[in-house]
Amino acid sequence: MLRISSYSYFLLLLISIPFCLPADEIKEYGEMVVSATRWETIGTPTASSISVINSEEIKNSGARSVVDLLRGRGGIQVNDQYGDGSRATISMRGFGANAQSNSLILVDGRRLNNTDLAAPSLSTISLKDVERIEIIQGSSAVLFGDHAVGGVINIVTRQPEAFRVKLEAGMGSYSTQTQTAHVQNVFSNGFSFRGSYQRVEGDNYRDNNEKLYLNGFGTIAYDWHAGQIFFEHQDISEDINLPGAIFANQVATNRKQTRFPNDYNSTNTGITRVGGRYDINNIWQVAAEFTNRRANINGNISGRAFVQDRHNRSFNPRVRGRIPFNGSRLDIIAGFDLENVDYGLTSAFGVTDSQEFIHSLYLQSIIPISNNISLTAGLRHAWHKEEIIVSFGFANGAVFKDEQFIPTIGLTYKPNENWRFNLKYEENYRFPLIDEGTNVPTGVVGLNTQSGESYEASIDWNSTNYASKLVLYHLALVNEIDFDPTAGAFGGGANTNLDPTDRNGLIFESSVTLLDSITLRGQYSYVDAVFDKGSNAGNLIPFVAEHQASISVDYEMLNDLNFYVEVQAIGERVASGDYANSAARLPGYAVANLSANYDYNGFNFSARLNNVLDKEYSDNAATAFNPFPTVETGFYPAPERNFFLSIGYTFD
Repeated sequence: MLRISSYSYFLLLLISIPFCLPADEIKEYGEMVVSATRWETIGTPTASSISVINSEEIKNSGARSVVDLLRGRGGIQVNDQYGDGSRATISMRGFGANAQSNSLILVDGRRLNNTDLAAPSLSTISLKDVERIEIIQGSSAVLFGDHAVGGVINIVTRQPEAFRVKLEAGMGSYSTQTQTAHVQNVFSNGFSFRGSYQRVEGDNYRDNNEKLYLNGFGTIAYDWHAGQIFFEHQDISEDINLPGAIFANQVATNRKQTRFPNDYNSTNTGITRVGGRYDINNIWQVAAEFTNRRANINGNISGRAFVQDRHNRSFNPRVRGRIPFNGSRLDIIAGFDLENVDYGLTSAFGVTDSQEFIHSLYLQSIIPISNNISLTAGLRHAWHKEEIIVSFGFANGAVFKDEQFIPTIGLTYKPNENWRFNLKYEENYRFPLIDEGTNVPTGVVGLNTQSGESYEASIDWNSTNYASKLVLYHLALVNEIDFDPTAGAFGGGANTNLDPTDRNGLIFESSVTLLDSITLRGQYSYVDAVFDKGSNAGNLIPFVAEHQASISVDYEMLNDLNFYVEVQAIGERVASGDYANSAARLPGYAVANLSANYDYNGFNFSARLNNVLDKEYSDNAATAFNPFPTVETGFYPAPERNFFLSIGYTFD
C-alpha cells in the first residue's frame, strides 16, 4: 500500500511545477553521456533512464564530497556513518546493508566497487576533479556486469582544455582544514596533462574520529585525428579513527561518545590505468583500458586487529559500430570484461587467502525501428571462479564456480524533441563476494549467486528551461545475499541467501529555470521493499526508507555571485539486520543546507552551512547484542550544525 504521509507536499509541489509554467520554446535535450553505451554519446540512445549532474550544479551546490552531492538525488539513498563521507554507501532501488554490492560505482568507467564486503571508497574521489556525474536509474548488468543490480553511477573527471593552475585552501568545523592544487595544459602537438593533489585533515564530529587524507593524481594523454592514448596514476592515503555505533541511552547521554576508543583504519591505495581508443573508419571504433589497483589496509575493529590486502587487475576491450540502417543508424557495442583479484586477510579469526576470476562477454545493439522508435537489445555471459583457503573454514582449500547468461530488451519512443518514453526488461546477477563465503550458516557450503528480474517504465519531458522525469519499476530477486545476524552459530551472524524479495517504486524528478537566474529542483522517491516469501514474508527489508524527498533553489544573483539552498527529507528505516522488524527503528529526519559562491578576478570564495536548524539525528543504525542474547539498535549520530569556508585562485 502506498503511504505518502507527511511527504505528500513534496510530491504535490514537484508535480505542480509544469502546470505553472508558460509555453516554452522546444529545444533538443542532449548532454554528453558515456554510461548509456560505454562510449561518449550525445543524449541517451538506449532504453535507460539517466540523470546527469553537470559541473555548474556541482560548483553551485557547495558540496565538499561526492556523497554530499548525491544525497537527495532521485532514487538514491545515502547511508553515512560519520557524516564526512568516509564511510558512506550508496543505495539504489531499495537496498539496505548490502547496498555497496548492488549499486555499481564507476570513475571514468573504472570500477570502484570491491570484490569483498568493503564498500566503494567514495572518499578517494576529489570533487574538484569531477566534470559531471551520470546516474543510471535501474539494472544495467548486460552492459556493466556484476554489482549493477540497482543502478550505476559513473563519475566523469575533468579533461584538460588549456593551461590552468588552481590553488585552494579551506577550513571549517571540527578543526577541518583542506588544501588542494590542480595544474593542466594542452599542447599543440597533441599532448596534454593534468595533475591534482588534495589534503584533508580534521577531528570530525564524534570522539575517536580524527582523519588525515591525502590524494595525488596525474594523467598524460596524446590525441590525434583518429584516437587517443593515455596513462594515469593515483595514490591515496587515509588514516581514520572509527567511533562505531552507540545505543539509545548513550546517545541521550552524549551523542559524540564512542564505545571503541582504539578502533581505526589505515588504507594506502595505488591505482594505475593505461588505455586508449582508435577510430578504424567512420563506422568502427575500438577502445580498451587496463587497470591495476592495489590496496593495503590495517586497523582495529571492535578491539580486534586485522591486516587486509586487495590486488585487482582488470582489462576491458570493446568495439562500437555505427552502421547505416533503415534510414538511420544501427549501433552495436560488444566487449570483454576481465577482472582478476588476489585477496588476503589476517585477523583474530585466522587467515584468508583467495583468488577470484570474473570474465564476461557482452553485446548490445540499438536498432532504429522508425524515425522515433528504437529497440535496445543485449546479452551478457559471465563466468565466475573463486579459489579460497580459510584457516577457520576451508583449511584444505575450496573452489567455487558459476556462470550467468542474462538478456535485456527495451523500447524507446520519442515522438518529438520534448518527450521520451522508455520500457525496459533486464535480468541481473551478483556473484558472492570473496569474503562472503567464509562465514555462512552451519551446514552451508558456499552461497548461491543472486539473480533477479527488473521491469521499468520512464517518461522524460525536456525543454529550454524545464525538465521532468517519472520512473516506475519492479525488481524481484532470488537468493539475495546479505548478512543475517541471527543465522550464525552462537549469535555471531552469517552471510546467507535470503528468501525471495520484491521492490516496487517510483522516482519523480523535476527542475525549472525562472528568469534565467533561479533554478528550482526537486525529487520524490518511494520504494516498497519487502520479503516476498519465507518466515519474514511481508516484512520490510531492513535499512530502506519508503519515502525520500528533496528540493533546492539555485539563485545566480549576479554573474559571479550564487546562492544555493536545499532541504532533504527521508522517512524512517528499519535498523540494519532487523529482519523481524522488531527492534527500535531509525527515525526519519529533514535537514536544510545553505551555500554561496563568489568569483572575482580569478578568486573563488565559497561558504557552506550544513544542518542549518541544528537537527540531532542519525543517518545509520544496526542491530547488535547488548549483551548477548539481548538485541538492541545501535546508532551512528550525524553532525549537528557545521560550516566550511574556502578560498581559491586560478591562473590561466
